[in-house]
Order: sequence, then structure tokens, then C-alpha cells
Amino acid sequence: MSFRVIVCGAGPGGVVLARELAKAGLEVLIYEKDDYNGLGHDWSDAVERVALDAAGLEIPDLTGSQWKGKLVKTKSNPGGIFEPHAIPFLQLYSPDYSSVKLIEFRMITTDRRNLGKHLVDEALAAGVKIKYGYEGLELTYTETGEHGPHGVKVEGLKVRNIESGAVEDVRADLVVESSGFNAALRCSLPGYTGMARPFRDSDFGFVTREVRRRDREKALTDIIPDHYRYGFQTGYQWTHMHNEESIDVGAGVRHDPHNPDPKDIIEEYISRHDSISAEKIRGGRSLCIVGPPLNNFVTNGFIVIGDAASTSVPTTGCGVGSALLVGLWAAEVISKASGEGKNDIASLWGINTKFYLDSRRGASFAALSALRTVLQDLGHEKLSFLFRSDIMDKKTLEDAVNGIFTIPALMKKATTLFKGFHKPATLLQLNRGISSGSKIYGHYRQFPSSWNPDTYDKWRREAEKLTAY
Repeated sequence: MSFRVIVCGAGPGGVVLARELAKAGLEVLIYEKDDYNGLGHDWSDAVERVALDAAGLEIPDLTGSQWKGKLVKTKSNPGGIFEPHAIPFLQLYSPDYSSVKLIEFRMITTDRRNLGKHLVDEALAAGVKIKYGYEGLELTYTETGEHGPHGVKVEGLKVRNIESGAVEDVRADLVVESSGFNAALRCSLPGYTGMARPFRDSDFGFVTREVRRRDREKALTDIIPDHYRYGFQTGYQWTHMHNEESIDVGAGVRHDPHNPDPKDIIEEYISRHDSISAEKIRGGRSLCIVGPPLNNFVTNGFIVIGDAASTSVPTTGCGVGSALLVGLWAAEVISKASGEGKNDIASLWGINTKFYLDSRRGASFAALSALRTVLQDLGHEKLSFLFRSDIMDKKTLEDAVNGIFTIPALMKKATTLFKGFHKPATLLQLNRGISSGSKIYGHYRQFPSSWNPDTYDKWRREAEKLTAY
């Protein structure tokens, strides 16, 4: 049986999914609004090493503080994917710099442009077809008469040629949206499917980053560690070295007009370090999705992945790793369904169970999103106290930065109560966040393992109550 898949968006998750499906013998077409040279952001992101490895990328060897390998970027290999400076451990500062914890950092700094090109080249070699200069407008579907995510059967989509403005109707057995957090395709579905709600402002952070040239001589005395300043201005501030001559300085804040511009945060930090020059190499500004993931990624003939499904790590906004993993999992599910000649919601439901049950990733992200909101509301003084008193201990923070929600044991809660007794309001607020996160984590671990409309609807209603913060 011929099975045609259309992917909207050539982001990492969508391209890896397309590559795997093409290897399995399916017909796959990607529509991408940019051209080949415009793939990915013009900067380098921290990406989970386990996800890159799962996607088939050779992880370099760690030698001292440097990555060594054929995919590492050097002067003779500017198309390399990974920045040479390694950050196996990261300094995590409180907002007021009064406390610091050294945590394991399970990510590697990855050039988004070079990664995008590398993955597309692999997809093309596998047989994927790509049409550049097209954007997805909306899904085309018929209604089944049911109320819920199974209430439609997606049959294709409308795409627009950006240069000519011409709109085309394209048919497919399955449409995959990997087009980013605007999620135009998902949001074109009827409201009763439960998949069409646009993201809220509170689901975003506003991020600015600049890669600056660094004076090597001045850097000998102007020591700048690789670090996150967590909870600063409702978000975080960071510095990551790329190599001996360049450094990435960035900041993110909660998407709120009352918050400071992250660019001003960057400029203030740079003004205190004379080794960072005025020469800008790369960088940019963007919204970053940090809200809870969608409750469901599928309907009949349709799957949504990546930022369009809000699968980024809520505590850092790092989304490439999750996009890669979800893309790989989705490819497994689609390959199995296509082999059975199916594209219905029951056959595609496995992507939900892989994300929420098998990997526990979805449960952790949903819980961390709630905890992040509470911590941001604490303010600098209270959050710095939690760091200093070790109530926010190394283990909890290390897991959170790496996308894992840790449920505090009863003994840990008792210790927390003892340590924080002289700041009852702060403790109460923190415990409220931990309690909320724990309830959300537990509920998401009970995600329905197979498609049943009544079971899912009951689970969904409770999930929406728990995440209505």
C-alpha cells in the first residue's frame, strides 16, 4: 500500500522523522518556508547528548575541556556541528550570586545552522523530497461527528508558495506539523478536538543571545565561568564559551511587558567584563516555548511534534533534544501504522504513550512547568535564600536543568520544613509549587496507554484543572 506523509517544517524533529520514514520505504515530502541556508537559528544551542546520539550523530570525545571528533567545529572545519569548548559541569548561581552549585550538564553546544543542514542532507540521501519557500496554512479534513480529538479525519493541508502567493491543496495519508510554536495547522482544527488552542503568553519566555569576540589576553584575568544565573528577572542569564575567542552571552525573561528587555540584561553583564568585545559574531532574539506540553499529539491522519506541541525543557527552553526524540518515536509509530494500512487516532496513539509513559519525559516537563512558574513568582530575595539554605539542593536543581522532575521524599520535605521555618511564607509558596508539580507528575504518569475516548476525556479534564495556574 502506498502511504504518503507530508511534514510541515524542516526543524530537527520533522527532518529526523522524515529521514526514518524514507528509510522504511514511505513517500515523504517536507514543506519548508526558508531555504537551505536559512535552516535553524543563527546561533548555537545546548542540546541533550542522549538525543543527538539517538538521532545517529557521533558524539565527540571529551579531552580535558575540549570536544574532539569529526563533527566538532574548527577553523579548518567551519561546517562542524559541535562547538569545541565542553561544559560537562555548569555553575548554577542564585539570582544575587550569593550561592553557587556545580551541576552535571548533560548537553553539548550545537550549531543550529550546521545541524539543520546536516540532518537535511541525510534526509535527502534517504529519499525525502523537500520544497523550500512554502508555508502551511491550514489542515483540510472531514468531520466524523464525534466530540473530541477523534472528531476529524485529516486528509491533507493547504500550503502557500511564499514567492508567488499561490495556494495549493495537498493530499496525504498523514500530515505531521513540525513548524514551530505558531502551530498554524494544529490551531486550524475545530475547538472540540482539544488540539486547537494557541499557546498562552505565560507559556513563553523572551530570549536574547549574542556571541561576542573575546580578548584572549584580557580573558587571562577576567575569568568568566560557564554558568546559569537561575531565577534572575523571572528567567535566567547565562554565559557559554564556544572556543578560546568567542563567548555566548544570553538572557531570558518571562514573556511579560513589565519585565526588562533581556538585551539590557546582556549589555549590563558585558559592561562588567572587559574581555568581552563589542564585536558581535552571531545571535538573535526570539520567543521560547516553556509551557506544559500538549495533552495529546494526534488525531486521525495528523501528528504534531516539536515546539508546535510544546515539548521543550521548561526550565531552560532547550527544545532540540526533545524534538529529535519525539520525531524518532513518531517515526516508529507511523512506520508500524503504515505497515498495517492505518492512519487513525488509535494507531497513532503510541506517540503519546512514548512521551508520557515510556520515557516519563512528558510527565517531568508538565511538572517542571508548574514548578518554574512558582519559582519565578518568588522573586530574587526568596529564591536566593532557598539556594543558600540548600532547600533548593544540588540534586533537585541538576535534575531540573536537565529536564527531570524529582519528587521530594517525605524525609526531604521534613528537612525542608526545618531549614525554612524562619521564612514561613517562602516555604509555603515553595511547598505549594512542589505539591502542584507532584500532583501533575503523578497524573501524567497515569496517561491512557491506548486510545479510549471516555478514558482520555476524564484524564484530560483533570489535567487541565491541574495546569490552570
